[in-house]
Amino acid sequence: MKTCVYLSYKGLGANLLHLVYCHEIAKKYGPITIITLCNNLEAALKDDPLIKKVVFINKYHKRLIDFLKLKKFLNTFNFDQIFIFYPSLRIYLASILSNIKKVHSYPIFKKKNLHLITAAKIFTEKSLGINNCPTETKFFVRKDKIEKINQNFDNNTFKIVIGAGSSGPTTR
Repeated sequence: MKTCVYLSYKGLGANLLHLVYCHEIAKKYGPITIITLCNNLEAALKDDPLIKKVVFINKYHKRLIDFLKLKKFLNTFNFDQIFIFYPSLRIYLASILSNIKKVHSYPIFKKKNLHLITAAKIFTEKSLGINNCPTETKFFVRKDKIEKINQNFDNNTFKIVIGAGSSGPTTR
């Protein structure tokens, strides 16, 4: 089953915050494709076996009329299902019109006071029919990369691989 997750966030921190939910979806349906507005997410997820592909788009997301262009773009992938982690009428309409069989989306008109972690957790649990979805993201880094780092850096100091953050009040 070709599964897509649409992350409508530009920042690396907000996208990585949703990675745990992407992993839950991939555990159920196999490796997924992520469509995102974040231009460096692909590099951060390069070693992740649960992510088939990361597609960066920097258009089709500003105006309501762009849903027709987004529909055409989504058609090129032939997804069976999509999980939209944002309450967007434009993305929802584009997904429905692009013949994706199952479209899972946040409630469309509930953007006000959206708590990213709580909303994503509830959405994932409801969409997958699971309880107690984890909220802590885990990164995959190939073993040979870790060994190379250990060889080139002093083992008595801290090594920060990714220092991503998010500036929203519900995601700090």
